[in-house]
Amino acid sequence: MIEQGDGDNDLDIERAASLLRSDALVAFPTETVYGLGCNARSTTAISRLYAVKSRPTNHPVIVHLALDAPIDEWAVRVPDWANVLAQSFWPGPLTLVLPKRPDVLDALTGGHPSIGLRVPAQKVAQALLKSFGDGVAAPSANRFGRVSPTSASAVVAELGDEIDFVLDGGACSLGVESTIVDCTKVSPTILRPGGVTREEIISVLGSAVLVKNADGSTPAPGTLSTHYSPQARVVLTTANELSNSINSESRPDSKGKTHIGLLALADDLKYFDQTNSPEVMILNSPINVKQYARVLYESLRTADTNNLAVVIAVLPPSSGLGEAVCDRLTRATSRANFGLKSEKIIL
Repeated sequence: MIEQGDGDNDLDIERAASLLRSDALVAFPTETVYGLGCNARSTTAISRLYAVKSRPTNHPVIVHLALDAPIDEWAVRVPDWANVLAQSFWPGPLTLVLPKRPDVLDALTGGHPSIGLRVPAQKVAQALLKSFGDGVAAPSANRFGRVSPTSASAVVAELGDEIDFVLDGGACSLGVESTIVDCTKVSPTILRPGGVTREEIISVLGSAVLVKNADGSTPAPGTLSTHYSPQARVVLTTANELSNSINSESRPDSKGKTHIGLLALADDLKYFDQTNSPEVMILNSPINVKQYARVLYESLRTADTNNLAVVIAVLPPSSGLGEAVCDRLTRATSRANFGLKSEKIIL
């Protein structure tokens, strides 16, 4: 049976750090999602991490660092503006992609010349990193391409006895992954929107910031067109089209089983009359975009737990943190890479 510990217990923190030193796999909380951690200096541990996640070996992972860890132990040629970003948003949900040092393991970076670094803000994560004393490679604690976990119980349900230890730090406060910024070029490019918004980055740097890498020259985690996918098919819609979307998906089986899940801001639910659609389960009705991000993955997992066939998600406003939520939902609709049904998007 998988060993579990309490993030508020110093002995459990040290137990998790000790396991990392012995090449074990340890799941731990961050402010974004739960990560599946291993010793970033160990080829053996990294190989096992990729195997458990069924992660392609050319897909890089992010190295998590303690607050006082020097960047130059992992990266070279750090631009001044990258240091500004680190000083402004670390600890926090920001990953900087930098040219890696020659001694950084290629297994971490998928053979690419850059390395993603992050300093998480969550207290349990920081306690673990400080106790361990070095970098921890930690992609999300789920099968590759699946829905990221935001609780210890979701990690156990997803990976079970295939990992060694789960450090429970409660529910993740943010709920979506870090923003990834490419710092290997002359100017910054956002490769993945996340917990630090584009607007916040522009405000700190005082200049425009490119979004995405059109040529794919800088690989980064969580940027495939297919990612964050539940078993249920995800349909995106707008508030005005919500009723039409529900009607087009309403196919109750012979037992009248609920098979549609609905995720929408509370204000958008005024466009939905559940009395006329009893087969629809409201997965969540967050009051704002910040809460939408926090409950997003939990809602998708709830849909699968209830064997729902479809999740209809009303897109939130795409500014600020909403950009990250819309990004994750859009990727969740595209499941062809995993041999699942093709997507259906109603916009």
